[in-house]
Amino acid sequence: MHKHYNDSDEARISKVIDDFKENPAAWDVEKMGPAQEVRNTVLNRLLNDMGENRSRTVPFVRTIQFRRMIAAAASVVVVMGLLWFGFNYKNSLPELADPLANMVVVKTKENDVRKIKLSDGSIVWLNSNSTLSYPEKFGAAKRQVELIDGEAYFDIHHDTQKPFQVKAGKTLTNVLGTAFNISSYSWLKEISVTVSRGKVAVNNEVLLPNQQLLYTKASGKVKQKKVSAADIVSWMERRLSFNDEDFKTVAAKLENKFNVKISFENKIIQELRFTARFAATDNLNDILEALIITQGLNYQIKGNHILITN
Repeated sequence: MHKHYNDSDEARISKVIDDFKENPAAWDVEKMGPAQEVRNTVLNRLLNDMGENRSRTVPFVRTIQFRRMIAAAASVVVVMGLLWFGFNYKNSLPELADPLANMVVVKTKENDVRKIKLSDGSIVWLNSNSTLSYPEKFGAAKRQVELIDGEAYFDIHHDTQKPFQVKAGKTLTNVLGTAFNISSYSWLKEISVTVSRGKVAVNNEVLLPNQQLLYTKASGKVKQKKVSAADIVSWMERRLSFNDEDFKTVAAKLENKFNVKISFENKIIQELRFTARFAATDNLNDILEALIITQGLNYQIKGNHILITN
């Protein structure tokens, strides 16, 4: 059951925010716990509260106060979020990574797509050449899994009291109950998170349906864009979809699917961009023919090596 805040609560929170702004203090790990873990939990509760507030009409003054509290909690002053939601993080933090949990590691091979059911009823579809790690049974405070390599689609059982987290590289995706796709292959330069249903928080970014976050591994920069989530998850039906992607990325995906090696005559070719969709029945030659004809290119095949030329 969610707690609803009255005028007295909001006045107290507002006063604490103002006091903290006037007299800022350093984060005390001993008293407050690890800042990043606290920030993630606060953000999950914000997502849940945002959903509740969108579903009902509130007075204008109350809306201003609510937005102000969101801005404060989402900033580095995460201690405001602690006071707002009344968490006892010192007691819950040991649950974040239970060293005694029995971990399960699932690895898929080429052209192997696997369905996994987690202990909470959530479903994960693991793409080919991917590795997922998860506890045999989730702890009492949090549900956390790690996409070690590859791509996966998550359909998460809703539980407002136990957030669900996915670690993938240097990204941490937080949800309460939603459906989303994460692509984090080691040979791709970016990690992408795409939402099919509900709300998702990735690091400091909030995503809604048909929105995608791209995290550049080399620089740590992030950007958002609108996409068709249905196209992104077409791999679940063994189809291929490219959404304004450069030829180098397209080639990497073809290499992964067809177990070939693709190289380019020059860098200009690999920077060409493609938006295209292919059926599960399309073979490699069909796909290459369709791609090169739009750019006036050619290709040569020697064994399992393909050279793209002008």
